[in-house]
Amino acid sequence: MSYGTLPPAQLPADIPDFTGREHVIAKLAERLTTTAGNALTVVAVSGAGGIGKTTLALHVAHAVRGAFPDGQLHASLRGAGAAPLRPADVLADFLRALGLSDREIPSGIHARTARLRSALSGRRVLIVLDDAMDTSQVAPLIPGAATCAVLVTSRAWLGDLPGAHPERLDLFSREEALELLARVAGAERVAAQPAEAVKLVESCGLLPLAVRIVAARLAARPGMSVEVLASRLLDERRRLAELKIGGDAVESSFALGYAPLGADHARAFRLLALMDGPDLSVAAAAAVLDVSQAEAEDLCESLVDLSLLQSRGLARYRYHDLVRLYARGLAERVDSAQERTAASDRLLDHYLAGIRGVCRVSLPGFVHQAGHQAPELTFADAPAARDWVRAEQANVSAAIEQAGRSGTRALAEEVPLLTEVTGLSDLDDRIILGAVLMALGLGALRVRGPDEATSLLSAALTVAEAQDSPRLAASVHGLLAMTLGDAGFVGEARAHVAQGLRLAYEIDDAQGIGVNLLGAAAAAFRSGDMEEAIDSLLRSAQAYRDGGLPLRAAWAAHRLMDAYRALGRHEEAVQVGEEALPLYQSMNDPLLFGCVLSRLGQAWTDLGDPDRALRCWKEADAILGPYDVPEGRAVRRRLGIT
Repeated sequence: MSYGTLPPAQLPADIPDFTGREHVIAKLAERLTTTAGNALTVVAVSGAGGIGKTTLALHVAHAVRGAFPDGQLHASLRGAGAAPLRPADVLADFLRALGLSDREIPSGIHARTARLRSALSGRRVLIVLDDAMDTSQVAPLIPGAATCAVLVTSRAWLGDLPGAHPERLDLFSREEALELLARVAGAERVAAQPAEAVKLVESCGLLPLAVRIVAARLAARPGMSVEVLASRLLDERRRLAELKIGGDAVESSFALGYAPLGADHARAFRLLALMDGPDLSVAAAAAVLDVSQAEAEDLCESLVDLSLLQSRGLARYRYHDLVRLYARGLAERVDSAQERTAASDRLLDHYLAGIRGVCRVSLPGFVHQAGHQAPELTFADAPAARDWVRAEQANVSAAIEQAGRSGTRALAEEVPLLTEVTGLSDLDDRIILGAVLMALGLGALRVRGPDEATSLLSAALTVAEAQDSPRLAASVHGLLAMTLGDAGFVGEARAHVAQGLRLAYEIDDAQGIGVNLLGAAAAAFRSGDMEEAIDSLLRSAQAYRDGGLPLRAAWAAHRLMDAYRALGRHEEAVQVGEEALPLYQSMNDPLLFGCVLSRLGQAWTDLGDPDRALRCWKEADAILGPYDVPEGRAVRRRLGIT
């Protein structure tokens, strides 16, 4: 056996305009050149097609080649293609590069692996294995000498490769993308239209391959402005078609990742991409695919491992924008219109069930009146419902808007409790999203989620104004006034009251007038003007009664009791509470019923009757306990219950 006199130097050329990745380069270089005892260093870089794994690996390999004087071996394993290289063939090529003749190369893969390890023993050689299919393709190519190092790239997550340091490569930052654009297309052209340059790289989803393609297109067309190319990429239907030049195409890169998928994974990849929301929970994915949550999680995690889907934390997933476009195109070609509609309908049903479940917890007085038979998601308590709303708000909005565009569902008929919540008898699909957001915002307000309430109600107001619905807008202004007033933002609360009352009086809307006067009372209370608060509350109750909404007149009761108590008018506080209790019972509203009982207990304490106070607090605890709201916790503290 003889070895060549020259060490192998198989690395392809580095790219002269390599851009960014400084932190990752430094980390990988340090790992590859740091020996840890007798352990071989293996670094496995994974990421989606087009994210720049090969470019990064070659750049790092050239940066550290001086630490490996005995040579550098390189193989493109073609793992993402239809014909991945066999490890036995790669081993034969490596052994030839190390000086073995064909007759010295053993025939079996295990013997070839052993011969490679013997040949590299005591040598400092870097092995770069680009585009690996999976661990089984890579494992036979790993030497045993701690003096060597291996750098692997793959679309698949190779965390199961023994001893490997996995590194998942992320997208460019905006600054990195703009830097690459400027280096390839010309700094002056980019600097001349900075806003358009940002739009261009963001239309590329900050994917390095896409950015390099548009940069190369600009470089090849000196007369084309950044603005023109950016405008062409704004059309999502043509975006992928625009992202190609010569033999490079983003769509082709994605196709390599899709081709090996089995039927179930391919179906999941296509159908999940049809949804407009920013992400999907496992439960939502299960609804789309019509499978169990366990099956949905397995499918999604497999797609994450293959870099076709991104993980957004525990059991939540999202697509890269360009990957979503590619998957949607596949769905339109492969899946029937009926299958696509059914998948979207299942997701919408999932979110509507969540809305009903949230309302069950935070708006119990409305749910029974709706009399719906549709399924609900079950939440243990108010915090769990708030967490769901916080996580799914954008997805719910997107699903409702998507359904509205398709025109296949009469949503106003499917969530009848919204009529009760909003007071809108003419609720229609045009403003259904605003009504949903208002209902969820009211629920958040009632269970003391001020941040969530403000966010949801602000979104509802945007819909109401966009759809020119003064009745919805008036009510939302009032709820925002209550939320902001309770939180101490008195000026903002009063501004909403002014707008809400103007709209409500113009259309003679009792609901709008009543709720805005409640908001005015909240602002007055926080500013310390109890007489103004009482006046607004009494006017609110009267507006509801005059408008044929006598039960809603009781909504002022607990706030009126607070104002009377603040002025020392405890008998009047008790009277208001005693008159309100039967109304809340009629409304079947345990939250407000419990709140009034809690305040009655305080009022009886003020009047020196601790026995009555104790009875009120015990009854309030029994009612509020299941809802885990601040009022209930306060009652338990008064009762000495921890």
